[in-house]
Amino acid sequence: MSINRDYFWFRLFKTRGIGPKLLGSVADILETENLNPEMLPLSQSDLSAQFPKLAKILNGKIRAEDREKVSAEYEQLKRQRINIIYPGHPHFPPHLLEISPILFVKGQQKRLMSDGIAIVGARNVSGTGIRIARKLAGELAGEGINVVSGYAKGVDSAAHLGALAADGTTTIVLPYGIKQLHQKSEFRKFNWEQDVLAVSQFHPAVKWLARNAMARNKLVGALSKAVVVIESGPERDAKGKMSGTFDAAKTALDMNLPLFVLNPSCLDTPPKGNAALIALGGYSLDAVHGAKQIIEHISVKTEEPAPIANWNSAEQLSMPLEDSEVS
Repeated sequence: MSINRDYFWFRLFKTRGIGPKLLGSVADILETENLNPEMLPLSQSDLSAQFPKLAKILNGKIRAEDREKVSAEYEQLKRQRINIIYPGHPHFPPHLLEISPILFVKGQQKRLMSDGIAIVGARNVSGTGIRIARKLAGELAGEGINVVSGYAKGVDSAAHLGALAADGTTTIVLPYGIKQLHQKSEFRKFNWEQDVLAVSQFHPAVKWLARNAMARNKLVGALSKAVVVIESGPERDAKGKMSGTFDAAKTALDMNLPLFVLNPSCLDTPPKGNAALIALGGYSLDAVHGAKQIIEHISVKTEEPAPIANWNSAEQLSMPLEDSEVS
């Protein structure tokens, strides 16, 4: 008998006192010891004797009384066709371990393994900015590149729609829980199941929070070979509010990702943030030949990743320690 591995990771995700850092530690131990979850003993004493490092993390945290509630939440996710991607899953990019060990997704999971280009920008974007974003996304999609963005109005939605209109694919990186995702009307004519992947690193029920919108910028970068800024305001506005686009761009630079910024002269009203980001190290992007400029600068693979068998089994068993845990 084997444990359902996505349930195992969801159970850990829901366990109080186990955050992203400890989830990463569990993943490291399982990999180092060449372990699968179904190989773990259920009793505290056996786990401590055989795998003391893992027991040190789990002891005192997993409680049997929480199992029914967590199991019900898990079954609800499955009914809503929400999948859980975790370390060791065939579609989990290993470099995401330190950013988000658990991802909740809907749509084509294999897009996580595709090389992508992120296109980001202001919500209150100019008409010219919208047209450039859609054109660039369409041209990149035509080269087999997956377009990544954040599903906000303005540049983000234009980028997603431009890729889909060109018969390409796109990844939506959400700043809220995936259960809060609603399909916008302009997306309904496209094949959502086949060509769109929606991803969230947050609890499935969490609503939009400003801090989460900033936190997901690192995931946007991690799913991309480069980040493109169409229009950005200054780093902070007159009220001191941080620009999400500017933060995404600085995050890309911090991650040593190529940052391409639309040349301000391409727009009727040059955005203040664009010039500042180019000064920080972004490459000035030409509106006409932007896709070619990006592709020539970076190396991307455009072929589909080879299919890998799903590691999950259908059966749920008790988590290690939960049946013997003392609160």
